[in-house]
Amino acid sequence: MADQIDDISGTGMEQIKIAMNTFYLCLDYAMRFITAHEGADAAETFKRQMIHRLKSGDINMALLEESKTFDLVIAKVEALAAPA
Repeated sequence: MADQIDDISGTGMEQIKIAMNTFYLCLDYAMRFITAHEGADAAETFKRQMIHRLKSGDINMALLEESKTFDLVIAKVEALAAPA
């Protein structure tokens, strides 16, 4: 697990949006990969545990500091591909 994030000060908003969308697409890919290789139950467990850890601050406590950001991130993760 990454323990730190590189300094992104000076990065333009467009680059930040591209990076965030890319990370989201990577999570979606992970969900699909887990579903294909480990099964839908494993993918759902992964998603459920990730949401729990996000909501509890286990992944990044900073997410809990602003409700607008928290709501956006949680909504995006909850909308990840449902296992088929």
